[in-house]
Amino acid sequence: MKRLFTIFLFIFIVFTLLTTIIFMDTKTISVSKEYTPLLNSISILVNKNISLPEDYIPDTLVRINSKYADRDLYLVKEANINLEKMLDEAKSNNLDIRVISAYRSYDYQKNLYNKYYEKDGILADTYSAKPGHSEHQTGLCIDIDNRKTDYEHFSSTEEYKWMIDNSYKYGFILRYPENKESITGYKFESWHYRYVGKEISSYIHKHNITFDEYYYEFIQNKNED
Repeated sequence: MKRLFTIFLFIFIVFTLLTTIIFMDTKTISVSKEYTPLLNSISILVNKNISLPEDYIPDTLVRINSKYADRDLYLVKEANINLEKMLDEAKSNNLDIRVISAYRSYDYQKNLYNKYYEKDGILADTYSAKPGHSEHQTGLCIDIDNRKTDYEHFSSTEEYKWMIDNSYKYGFILRYPENKESITGYKFESWHYRYVGKEISSYIHKHNITFDEYYYEFIQNKNED
């Protein structure tokens, strides 16, 4: 009798765990229906809770000059103008910074996320955005490297140090800083920079906060007043 009870208890525990995992997976792959109210604005916020419409394409996308990227990549015009100024200044300091990713469509991100999800399951949520929740769809962010070091090790380069000290002067911020995972929802990404304009980037740099914190404190509250 005792043995039967033990077996029954074991089956119950396994069933409970499986049910929890299935529920977590279902919850993870669901997409938020809260759309951002700031389409085509440089102060737009996209994160795990706020998304973009599936058909959203920024109004002023322009092709990044081949001087700064090795393939056809696109960025919002204002961001692109300041990107060129920033990378030219880096070049004058004998630093080589290349854009390896910029605007991505909803469908592109969907395929990318699905690939990561098939590989790592729910762990993919720590480093990849669901379709509609990617900043790349805003046309305001870039992934970069220095042509020599793999982008995932960008933090070990002189170019990274320069970006941390200077990118804010051109309206860019490190979007997913180290030790801010509980706020941004993503692992540290030394290669991922977001254009927010010089006023916002200067404040974020000075106060060592994330864009999420700035948005909820100054932009969302202002819109709700």
